[in-house]
Amino acid sequence: MKKLFDLLFVVLKVFSAGCLAAMVIMVFGNVVLRYAFNSGITVSEELSSWGLTWMTYTAGLIALREHGHLGFDALLTKFPAWLQRVLLAIAYMLMIGIMWLFLDGSWQQTQINLGNVAPASGISMGALYGVGVVFSVIAILILLGDLYDIVTGRAVLTLKSEAAEALAEAQRHHLDENR
Repeated sequence: MKKLFDLLFVVLKVFSAGCLAAMVIMVFGNVVLRYAFNSGITVSEELSSWGLTWMTYTAGLIALREHGHLGFDALLTKFPAWLQRVLLAIAYMLMIGIMWLFLDGSWQQTQINLGNVAPASGISMGALYGVGVVFSVIAILILLGDLYDIVTGRAVLTLKSEAAEALAEAQRHHLDENR
């Protein structure tokens, strides 16, 4: 299962990079066409904005899996490890609940917009709103896995306040300068 999930995230990384490359090519090509030839490709504006949307959501999933989002743990580090575990479990349950709401809303929007087509490309708008469904399903799976690791003790809690780390680094730097 882990190998399958690893493969999924390799695909998501390639897809995100592909979206970025396509957006750069379409936007740059349109700029060149507008300035050099006084024309442009209308569909490229629409598809580049869709690429930005899909890239943002897939990159968010990658950051979620790699724990790359910003977090505020200064208060959490003041508590004993068992309480940190409890508070993290509560936080993860809240995030799963929010992702469930996001899934429900995205599913409804996708269904509503399946019959609507984008003006320039003629692609179903359900394809644009469907990214929320994909995002929330994968995010829930990631969060459930992390919650399981927290509850079972498999997750090693190495919370360190970034502020405390920065202060310690500044003190080390100050001591080095005074030598």
